[in-house]
Amino acid sequence: MTQIQHEQQEALEFFLQRFFGTGNGVWPGLDPDYRFKDRTLPFVEALRRGDDAPAVLPRAYTDRDRFVVYVIAREPGERAKTAELIRAFAGPTYIAYDEQVGIQPVWLDPADPVEQAIRDYAGERTTFRLETGRTLEHRRNLAGALELMQRTQARRPPRMWRVAKPIGRLLAEFDASLSAGAEAASSVVLDHLEAAGINAANLANLKIKRLDRLGRSEELLQLSELADVVQQDLPLPVREAILNAVYAALERPLAEGDLPAARARLEEQGRIVSDLLNTAGGNLGTPALSVLLLAATIVDDLPHMRRLAEAVQGQDRVDALPPLLWQDAQRILAEDDAAAVPAADTDSGPQIAADDTPQSGQSVDSWPAFLAAVAAGSSEGTAAIEERSWSAWPPPADHDTVLANLLDGLENQAAEEAWRAVGAFIEAVGYAAPAGLTAHAFVRNAVAFDRFGPGDLAALQALAEIALRAAPSAQTYAELLDEIGAYRSRWVSPERAAIALDFVDRLLLAACPDQQARATLAYDLLEPLWRHQQRLNEADLAFAKRLSGEMDIPFSWQERAVSGGDQESPLSDLPPMKVLLYSLDEAVLTRCLEEIKQLAPGVDAARSSDHVGSAQLRQKARSADLVVIATRCAKHAATGFITQHARTQHIFYADGSGSASMLRAAVTGLRSAAGSR
Repeated sequence: MTQIQHEQQEALEFFLQRFFGTGNGVWPGLDPDYRFKDRTLPFVEALRRGDDAPAVLPRAYTDRDRFVVYVIAREPGERAKTAELIRAFAGPTYIAYDEQVGIQPVWLDPADPVEQAIRDYAGERTTFRLETGRTLEHRRNLAGALELMQRTQARRPPRMWRVAKPIGRLLAEFDASLSAGAEAASSVVLDHLEAAGINAANLANLKIKRLDRLGRSEELLQLSELADVVQQDLPLPVREAILNAVYAALERPLAEGDLPAARARLEEQGRIVSDLLNTAGGNLGTPALSVLLLAATIVDDLPHMRRLAEAVQGQDRVDALPPLLWQDAQRILAEDDAAAVPAADTDSGPQIAADDTPQSGQSVDSWPAFLAAVAAGSSEGTAAIEERSWSAWPPPADHDTVLANLLDGLENQAAEEAWRAVGAFIEAVGYAAPAGLTAHAFVRNAVAFDRFGPGDLAALQALAEIALRAAPSAQTYAELLDEIGAYRSRWVSPERAAIALDFVDRLLLAACPDQQARATLAYDLLEPLWRHQQRLNEADLAFAKRLSGEMDIPFSWQERAVSGGDQESPLSDLPPMKVLLYSLDEAVLTRCLEEIKQLAPGVDAARSSDHVGSAQLRQKARSADLVVIATRCAKHAATGFITQHARTQHIFYADGSGSASMLRAAVTGLRSAAGSR
């Protein structure tokens, strides 16, 4: 045995002692005389042998009746492969999981000695925590399935793991899932992109964009690859995401008018911000613009400060900036103007008009040009996606008919490429003027190309919302609903109940020009859930019952949800708690609040749809025991503000933009918050 192998063996044994130590009663201290050690020994031996298979380690909690099995991927790049193995051997027969999201690695609890041991040994985001029913038979079945998984995988010859979807399609699904507010789905797609071999720089950029959307500033700034990322020529959205994260640390002193404290905090970021100082400010949001302006005053970069000030004044955004910061920048520029000596006239040489600048291709400066460029697979279209150039254009609704006709007239390859633009489209439309015809054309694209992945389904729901909000004619309405329901057998299941319920809920909220078409789709989506209602979780079951009644569909539903053969204690037994629900969709907030009050009367639920931080939002975030955020079209100015000021660790994200998705996240969060008390 070499020195390195000896050290690795020592590290493994140290980890095993910690894992089977305090907090784990499945094999206390690896005691060789323990009477039940044979149940766990095969998993320990497989880890010691270094089998070419994920590690499997069971745990019996010592302070409660809970049994879990941890499955640890051999390395971060094998997370997607490990999830597929777990699904193939154990789920959904022996474990419950959301099929829309898939089986996901968990964030381990650093306050738990067992989970901290895993974090120290295997790092973050490589571990899956699996649970089953509470009976001994349930636990033996799960352990047996995972032991078979290990043995089978270890005996197979080594081979490269391949992801069926090409990187281009995965990138489109990632953008779509972010824009549609599918937090967990975006994580799934990110794992698949990593397994597919996307390069490290692009992967880091995607991580940064995702964390920015979720408002997780501290986590973004702690990325190990961040120092290398800022050295690169970054797309504008990635630059803005990093600057947004920096602003989170400056928000309080700037709000309090303490400019020296804000400067001190910014100087702590050092190289990260200095490497981004040359970012053009014209298309940045207020937080990122504030960081650049403050940084320019610190390093006395007068030319850049002047360009930023001109951009602010030209766009009439002075009132959006922290007053003291703007006044300080104006003071510095005024002093420089006063000290300047008039320069003698000089011949600066011939001036080149902007129109004479060589162009690499056709200009992309509108939605029709953008969609055509993306469909053609051109570099200009890709650049417009990466740089979010579309955010400065008039909205898609201004070109609705043109865009819809363009999409419907594309040949197969071009139509496949055009899906890359769906995330930008959803983001640009938001909850403002809908481009219903274009949204409907994108729905046809999704159905034609079998786009039913986790992120694609979230995008499909968002597109349906946009199309329905546009008040289509009775014929168009019926066609849209028929297209959505045509392939329901491919994606409607108990594990994907929330997305199906989101569709039904949207039918209820939208104007209905064809009652028969609405009733047919609602029935078709609810019927598979009714047939398999014993597999629904408590949030999905409660909302399915509500929708069934509101749609006048006479299904008979069971009273309470069942988990692993055991009924959950009712949510009405939960202790008093305060919950903050955040979404830009007011109707979703109303529906979710009503259902929470019905299920858990002791819960005090507040709501917010603010686009930026405010004193009221700060107070709601600080006082909440649980925060639930729907991120569709949300900006970091709001989500980052909430996560920054929340004092609770229980922050959950809806995996979609509908009422059912938010309710599922809220119920899961309530259980988690109550269990930690």
